[in-house]
Amino acid sequence: MFRFAVSNAFRRKGIAIFAILGTALGIALMTVLLSISEGMDKQMNEMMDELAASIAVYPKAAPLGFMMPSPIGLPISYVDEIETIENVDRVSPQMTVFVPTEDYDFGDPMGTLLRGMDLEREIEEDDPVAPGNIIKGEPLTTASENEIVIGTLAALAARGGDYAKVGGIMEMLVLGSGNATITLTVVGIFETSNTMYDYSIYTDIDTARSLTPTIAADEVNFIGVTATGTKYVSGVAEEIDAMFENRDVPVSTTVAKEMLESFTEMMGTFESFLWIISLVAAIAGGVSIFIVMLISVIERTKEFGILKASGWSNRNIISSVVVQSITIGLLGAAVGLAIGYGGGQGIDAYIRMDVAVVTWRLVAMIGVFGIIVGVVGGIYPALRAARVSPIESLRAL
Repeated sequence: MFRFAVSNAFRRKGIAIFAILGTALGIALMTVLLSISEGMDKQMNEMMDELAASIAVYPKAAPLGFMMPSPIGLPISYVDEIETIENVDRVSPQMTVFVPTEDYDFGDPMGTLLRGMDLEREIEEDDPVAPGNIIKGEPLTTASENEIVIGTLAALAARGGDYAKVGGIMEMLVLGSGNATITLTVVGIFETSNTMYDYSIYTDIDTARSLTPTIAADEVNFIGVTATGTKYVSGVAEEIDAMFENRDVPVSTTVAKEMLESFTEMMGTFESFLWIISLVAAIAGGVSIFIVMLISVIERTKEFGILKASGWSNRNIISSVVVQSITIGLLGAAVGLAIGYGGGQGIDAYIRMDVAVVTWRLVAMIGVFGIIVGVVGGIYPALRAARVSPIESLRAL
């Protein structure tokens, strides 16, 4: 019976191909969207793992908190005090500057961060970002002035932008100075395999400070702190808050989990949206199976009557039609998975990063969905076939 049912799926090859392609297109869109969802989850988890022990320290009066560079400064002496706190592994004073997309497009809809580092301190402490991990050009040095290095993802996202290549230049507007600019020269491209870092731009701290004249020479607008372990993060953050609570410039702290929490919420909403579109697309593919199976049952009414007259039970008839429907559903899922995988690879190639990830879990999910679509699309036609009267079918011969 099984072989009979599978062979009947291709009795009318044109109609069968139509059903398979209809299902495949829905499954292909589902594969692309869910692979993007998987890729975003993977990147978010990797980022969370790498930043789990990190704490952001910034002025309490910063207009947008840790989300945007502050025009208000912190005394750089805070760095030495924070280093005395137990369970603090490293402290990194920084000057962060916002680079809007309307000026220089590095792939982010809003803009990119330019991070000014104390290069003498970073070189001494072997910082993983600046000035190491250079894959093109030269690293920043303590003698660097008005020079920048750009992360690989930012450089790739700046399609056709000469400003993102070694030797390129960026004319950066000095904050609050009208039309005054500073020319920054790209001397290198770096890679850390951390998405957040690789979408950033780095320079020396004095160059970054010159772009934000509201901050004095003995101030910074951001201090990165790393605890010796994730279990100490909350305690260290609380101690930093308490240490500077009554100072002229009090601070706020945000741990990595909190920093990424808002992004995680947005990603959850976006992933729900992807799921809804995926299900609608896949259901549309299931409708094509339903139509094809219904046509097949109507055309084979006499055949089903003869089968029942020869001893087939209603259960046999229903099973035969459902197996035929599942066969089409699984083939549609397989073709759709292949098309979707190709589409995901195309997206990765276009944006130059692994955003579409096809996992074995996703493959299994697509296979199960193909079976479900086949069963749902074939159940009504199967029940209709089971109601065929063998006597009326024989009379019609």
